[in-house]
Amino acid sequence: MATQLKPTIAEKPAARPSLSEAVRPHLAAIAKRAAETEAARMVPTENIDIIREAGFVRALVPAQCGGDERDITDYCEGIRTLASACPSTAWVTGVLNVHPAGIGHFSKDLQREVWSTGVDTIICSSGSPSIKATLAEGGIIVNGKGRWSSGCDHASWAIVGVKVPDPSNRHYPEHRYHDWMFIAPRSDYTIDDTWYSTGMRGSGSKDLVFDNLFVPYSRMERMDAILFGYTHGAGTVDSWITRVPFPPLFGVFLPAVALGCADGMIREFEKRQKSRKNAYTGAQGILNPAGHMRYAESVHELESLTVYYRHLLQKLQQFGERGDRLNEAKFMDLQSRFPFVTHRAVNVIDRLFEGAGSSAIADFNPMQRFWRDGHTARLHTGSDYDLSLQTHGRSMLGLMMSPDL
Repeated sequence: MATQLKPTIAEKPAARPSLSEAVRPHLAAIAKRAAETEAARMVPTENIDIIREAGFVRALVPAQCGGDERDITDYCEGIRTLASACPSTAWVTGVLNVHPAGIGHFSKDLQREVWSTGVDTIICSSGSPSIKATLAEGGIIVNGKGRWSSGCDHASWAIVGVKVPDPSNRHYPEHRYHDWMFIAPRSDYTIDDTWYSTGMRGSGSKDLVFDNLFVPYSRMERMDAILFGYTHGAGTVDSWITRVPFPPLFGVFLPAVALGCADGMIREFEKRQKSRKNAYTGAQGILNPAGHMRYAESVHELESLTVYYRHLLQKLQQFGERGDRLNEAKFMDLQSRFPFVTHRAVNVIDRLFEGAGSSAIADFNPMQRFWRDGHTARLHTGSDYDLSLQTHGRSMLGLMMSPDL
């Protein structure tokens, strides 16, 4: 009797490790370098190599462009994991590698130019439109500084905000300016080392200097076009990433940094309470009821913030997956909720820092770094909870956005 062969079942491809899983084996080394990262005022190349190898650089590059097109939750949880070891490294990782998500909003020719060196190309930014350009034939002339470009030493391209005169009034175009963004290769600017800061000391958030640079319109997009989806690149890349407006997507890493700082603070607080003794009475910190309460409340609050943050990230990605159109009310809603998470994560950090004793402020204690850097994440304009409350509150009440905001 002939032996019957069982039908073969195709093996499923191995699940791709999350970014957190990919970087976790390196956390101890990254944490060990945290102090020297701050002393150098920039993230070392060793850390950049780790995040590139882990997949952060290509994480938000659409699959159509050769990238990994990861879920935004995977991306942000990876940033949070890094922040628990070195907040500056997490900050730079978060901000640098969200920029590829914006490239699909620019023209197809510019997309090809940027990705010509591969999907692990690093892009920095100076998004605040602080430079006033002048009009030129076929483009603009840029002179001045783009401020606070985190991780710029490691980047090959920069996305830069700029104010452009309104050409509709040909006699007096400088009467009104519009906000634009342009993309420039590393050869188009120099870096001015201006970064001396109390928080995020290791982020290398230096200035980009432009000297009489001509930028053609082919490398530019208006900010409102990027926000509401009518850029030259709109529809050229089929991905949830490019269907989410870049401005709301840009700031999603900020709560991850604050939550990671809170994770690190909880870890260090637990270690400190177990070994701490009162300098005068000798009382053991682990027996202090106030410490028990601070610790338990912080764990509870962080757990609830984690659930809410994941919900917001999923909601944002689903917005792109469905291809929803953005209006002002939806923008205010998306923009206002993430700063809440950052704000409350810093409350956790403060609660534990205040109960950790005077040595928490010492340079050798990582707690002071988590405290400084958590507050820095909260001070970023993308985490301005006061502003987001006002704009979202006005929107819910049917009021227009105030020019004062």
